[in-house]
Amino acid sequence: MSAHIADPALDFALKCVVAVRDEYGKDEKERDVQRKFRTRCRHLIESIYYSGLTYTLAYVASKAGGAVFEQVLKDPRPEAIVRHVKEKVEGSEEASYALYGAFLLALLRQMGVSEVVNANTILDVLKNVNTSATAVIAEERVLKFAEWLKRLAESVFEAEQA
Repeated sequence: MSAHIADPALDFALKCVVAVRDEYGKDEKERDVQRKFRTRCRHLIESIYYSGLTYTLAYVASKAGGAVFEQVLKDPRPEAIVRHVKEKVEGSEEASYALYGAFLLALLRQMGVSEVVNANTILDVLKNVNTSATAVIAEERVLKFAEWLKRLAESVFEAEQA
């Protein structure tokens, strides 16, 4: 009997949070990535809601470096994303932005959004989504995913200390 997934956004958010938990939980420096990722999940959903998906993706790329997202366009599995970010991105702040943005792109790719599936770079994604008639639908789905990601990250990872 195959399992029916009632909510694909929740399913993917669970995989993302588990991947971050498993890869970044070994020492205090790695747990700092978890805490900062939690903060990204709490704050960047507002950016998606108020400023839109393309703005948020551009903002995240400016913080993380756009080159890290090219690998996501080839392999959108959460475990692969987390390993790639851990290998390529220096600093917990940058890693947290890279993880968040990569998970958004991976979700869009897994949903089959052609503007992302047919892209090779973050600039391609931004251009394609900006000129798409289906961008509103993609944004709605991303918001649902971002809400799940926020709730799960809040429940699993410690908060940053003020």
